[in-house]
Amino acid sequence: MNKKKHEFPHAFVILFAILILMVICTWLVPAGQYNRVEVDGKQVVDADSFQYVESSPVGFMGLFQSIPQGIQDGAALITMIFTIGAAIGLVNSTGALKAAVMTLSKKLGEKHSKLVLIGIMVFFLFIGGFPAMLEGTIPFAAVCIPICLALGYDVITGISVVFIADIVGWSAGPANYYTVGNAQIIGGLKLFSGFSYRMVALVVLGLVSIFYVIRYAEKVRKDPSKGLMAGQDYSDLAGDQEETAFTGRRKLVVVVFMAAILLIVIGCLKWGWGMPEMSAVYIICGIVCGIIAGYKSGKIADELLEGAKSVFIAAMAIGMARAISVVMQQGLILDTIIHGLSGVLAGLPESLTSIGMLVVQTILNFFIPSGSSQALVTMPVLMPVAEITGLSKQLTILAFQFGDGLSNLCYPTMGALIAFLSYGRVPFNKWIKFIMPFMLLAWGACIILLIAGTIIGY
Repeated sequence: MNKKKHEFPHAFVILFAILILMVICTWLVPAGQYNRVEVDGKQVVDADSFQYVESSPVGFMGLFQSIPQGIQDGAALITMIFTIGAAIGLVNSTGALKAAVMTLSKKLGEKHSKLVLIGIMVFFLFIGGFPAMLEGTIPFAAVCIPICLALGYDVITGISVVFIADIVGWSAGPANYYTVGNAQIIGGLKLFSGFSYRMVALVVLGLVSIFYVIRYAEKVRKDPSKGLMAGQDYSDLAGDQEETAFTGRRKLVVVVFMAAILLIVIGCLKWGWGMPEMSAVYIICGIVCGIIAGYKSGKIADELLEGAKSVFIAAMAIGMARAISVVMQQGLILDTIIHGLSGVLAGLPESLTSIGMLVVQTILNFFIPSGSSQALVTMPVLMPVAEITGLSKQLTILAFQFGDGLSNLCYPTMGALIAFLSYGRVPFNKWIKFIMPFMLLAWGACIILLIAGTIIGY
């Protein structure tokens, strides 16, 4: 009699289990609070104001209410994902992006197809490091996974060239307003000061990520049986594998699409654009590309809706992940956890403080996956700890960046990760098996960068 094969739980089941665990914690962990003060229009914690308060455990109804509340809290982000998904879905339907990549790949030759992957990764390293798009890259899975499958790679490669590159760019964050910007405002530093050393971090971590992904991808291309998802049918994601002509219309679609992305980058860096402006540009881009492709108005509407539907799972993943933070805030245990972890750092010698901060922020990122929220909550607490030990504010922020960013690649509380894995139908345990060796390499590189930063007085 054959034993029934046990499947690893669905990513959403894991999220719900963590949500239940957090509800239980609200009954066990002492409630505590910091007072909040306004700094440059933002509510940040007063580091000296922590006090234990009356317990506020979350009940049965609170558990389920946290899910719609999490979706509501992430409404602006979810709206942006739907609009980006709609535009990218329409652009992808024209065949322009596929035709461009296939034409490039053909010119490079099969032996040099890895240059296509490197080009994609460099692009998303930039996207993560400068306009600091994170969840906004989710719809690109629908573009890059079919491209990687067509080139002879697998679905994990398709996820990695986008998500790993984007997270590494976000973590180094030369001009990441959400993490570096908010942290420097709190620390009283000039906005984006210390840029050059963060660029060094971007290059170092970028090279590590490219080496790791290309090494895996080439192994799979040479022998598909060595892929972690070998034997799985991805014909529906691969789409039509026949060669697509790179016509004049398609070339113009690619030009408009790239121009839209460039405009968004400039808008974020120069004009302070946020999610509404980025979403608007993508909507305009989608409509214009539809007209160029020769679509009638009804066809444009249909393709936009199809694109939006394709990212529905991503939107729900973000809502579920936000629900965990909702429970912790309602149960008044989030500040208690932050206070406890910051207390551990106070006893460390100066040489280990930055590494300790990396560890603490990595732990906290499990509970607060939002980089900007984490900056507003943890930086006011950790900055005084850094001053006591003699650690510079810039190095404190760098440790925060690394801890906040890289762990997004392996935490189920990160909605974007769950969205990518759900789209690619990659079980969470398979992804962990793939990503953990990279995490060790990346964390090792971060420790070296932090030690070097201490030595040079960054």
